[in-house]
Amino acid sequence: MPLRPRPFDIVHVSSAHPWTDNRVHLRAAGSAAKAGYRTALIAVAAAGVGADRDWDQPDPETGVYVRRLPARRRGRRVLVSSVQAVRAALSSRAPIVHLHDPELVWAVPVLRGLHRTVVYDAHEDLPAQVRGKEYLGPAARRVSTVAAHAVLVVARRARTVVAATPTIARRFPVDRTVLVRNVPQLRAEDTAVRSVIDRDKTVVYIGSMSRDRGLDVLTGVASSRKLPDGWRVRTAGPIDGAVDRRAFDDLVRARRIDHRGVLLPNAARDLLVSARIGLLPLFPTPAYAASIPTKLFEYLAAGLAVVATDVPLWRELLAGADCATWVPPGDPEAVVAAIRRYDEDPELLLRHATSGRALVRERFRWDREEQVLLDLYRSLSGVAPMPEATGR
Repeated sequence: MPLRPRPFDIVHVSSAHPWTDNRVHLRAAGSAAKAGYRTALIAVAAAGVGADRDWDQPDPETGVYVRRLPARRRGRRVLVSSVQAVRAALSSRAPIVHLHDPELVWAVPVLRGLHRTVVYDAHEDLPAQVRGKEYLGPAARRVSTVAAHAVLVVARRARTVVAATPTIARRFPVDRTVLVRNVPQLRAEDTAVRSVIDRDKTVVYIGSMSRDRGLDVLTGVASSRKLPDGWRVRTAGPIDGAVDRRAFDDLVRARRIDHRGVLLPNAARDLLVSARIGLLPLFPTPAYAASIPTKLFEYLAAGLAVVATDVPLWRELLAGADCATWVPPGDPEAVVAAIRRYDEDPELLLRHATSGRALVRERFRWDREEQVLLDLYRSLSGVAPMPEATGR
């Protein structure tokens, strides 16, 4: 009987994110494994796929040992999957447990009581998220706000908090918080992609789709009679089950939208490098207005010009780089006008695409952020990464 691959040095834990998640697996866990730490991941399998009973072989792409939980609806996920995830984390025998979901914060004192070093990864600003949920009534909003702040109180008991944005970082103790932004990993194969002006006349949106994320804007763009001839809207990602998607589905059937469904991260990046323009039509809710939208930098890394909602923080992030056209929130005709401008002025399209790609290479690339994370693991474990793996 083969030996089980234990103990691990670090285990990343999520009962909500898919095991293919960019930040959780490909960036955070993958960087630790590449550096020489024996790294495990507990996350969610694709819908309809069963759970893994144990860790057997490392993922061939990242070297991370993955244990998948079955996909469940939110209620059962919180009550069942979160407990399964924490039990699996304990069975990994990893001294460092890196939690990635608010629904797992209950485990922070439990794990610390069992002498594990707990890292809590704050991906989102929870109180801001609650403020942005327009469908909540006054009573539900008060309860949700109290719950969000309670999560923060418990999360602060972690040994260290890894915050995805400066706004999130300010909610946690300065001396026990590090900032690790969720920016792209640059791929070697992307250096030889076609010039943006030689690609398909396609505008692309990658990621989850909902009202707040601009689903109505996407349908408005695709159905506009002012969209330049030969241009198409292409999308990939899950669609919120609570929204009315009939107009979107009608446009898919009419071939005005080319929807590719849910793609693995590398397939999504391949889709981007075939397009000319990336769309970022998110509404400036309190949460999004203070976020660093990963897809913005994925677009720029792939050499796309960007049409984005005019959000002050996003303008600030791109300061000094002429790479985007800013439009009012919820205005599909403004997006179409921006597309027309790029269509009529290929030099502008090329200038924006080139400038954005240079900005990512200079300031927004994962290999800069991962050093912060690896330094954290080194300080917590007392074990340095393998020099030959990191290139140090």
